[in-house]
Amino acid sequence: MRAIAAVLLVIVVSGCTTRIGDLTIASPKNLPGEFKTVKQGVVGKDCAYQVLFFIPIGTLNPTIDAAIDDALAKIPDADALVDAKLYNDILIAFLFNSNCIRVEGTAIRTRP
Repeated sequence: MRAIAAVLLVIVVSGCTTRIGDLTIASPKNLPGEFKTVKQGVVGKDCAYQVLFFIPIGTLNPTIDAAIDDALAKIPDADALVDAKLYNDILIAFLFNSNCIRVEGTAIRTRP
């Protein structure tokens, strides 16, 4: 009985860490410099899905950089996002689970 309790305790208190992205620059403050606003309200996302709570479909972990790439792919003239907001949207159900990183922001062009 103690062995079962020990195994359950390990399962309940175990955790993990995953890398969710790499950003070239990130700042909550205004940065000096010139850039052209291309479009406001751009949204991108990267998702991971599981069936039956643990069988992955596609990628195992969504990343911030893939969500930003998705947003910028929708605006060909843009090469960065400002005023970005990051969200982690999670749906947990027995048959189907999803974990999405969503980014919303203003697409800008920094190059001439």
